[in-house]
Amino acid sequence: MKSSPFALGRRWSWAVPGRGGSRRGPLWTMVGGLVLSTILLWVMVQLGQASSDPKPKATPPHSAVKQAEPPSVSGGTGLEAEAKDGATAPVRSAAQGPAIEVPREVLEMLDQRKRDLDRREEVLRQNEERLMIVRGQVEELLEQNEALEKRLQSARAKEERPAAQPAKSHVDKDRTAQDQRSQLAKIFESMPSEDAAARLERMPDRKAVEILRMVKSKTAGAILSQVKADRAAKLTEQLLIETPSP
Repeated sequence: MKSSPFALGRRWSWAVPGRGGSRRGPLWTMVGGLVLSTILLWVMVQLGQASSDPKPKATPPHSAVKQAEPPSVSGGTGLEAEAKDGATAPVRSAAQGPAIEVPREVLEMLDQRKRDLDRREEVLRQNEERLMIVRGQVEELLEQNEALEKRLQSARAKEERPAAQPAKSHVDKDRTAQDQRSQLAKIFESMPSEDAAARLERMPDRKAVEILRMVKSKTAGAILSQVKADRAAKLTEQLLIETPSP
């Protein structure tokens, strides 16, 4: 609690000579007041300096503990990470699962199946190549047959003229045409009925009827079964009309 200089002067009046009894000499009173004021000023300055100085903190151990905590926390984090790694490792291995061993019989069966498929593929490829060759031969024979028919028609037209050609040339031409027809019939008989039907559908009715008449009855029936219904009925009708009755 702060005290005024006058109160302190009264308290310290014993230190001033002559103050307590007779109050003699104003000079001594002034000197004593100055001394007391100086002492009080010095005390107040000291107190102010003491109050302005920062007080030492009483919790350094706590800060030291805080500074010492990170290693333990990091150590704990490392332990937690190791624990997590140890926990996730079995999960990963469990997710991958154990290696499955395929039985030898299954592998042999799959290998045999693959060989069978390869063999079938090779057979299909060879059949397709043969079919392409046969188709080329059929087209070539059809072109030759058409060319021969044109020549026959021109020859018949010449027969109607006064100057007739020798009979031998007609016989040779007819024999050649018959041979080509026989060869064409054999080719159609060796073809699949689907391919033969596809060829007939692109021919004129007269040519298709002629080929059906050249092949065997069984082959002709198989080919007609693959032709469209209206075209097959029309070709069958022409076959019945042009075929002489017994």
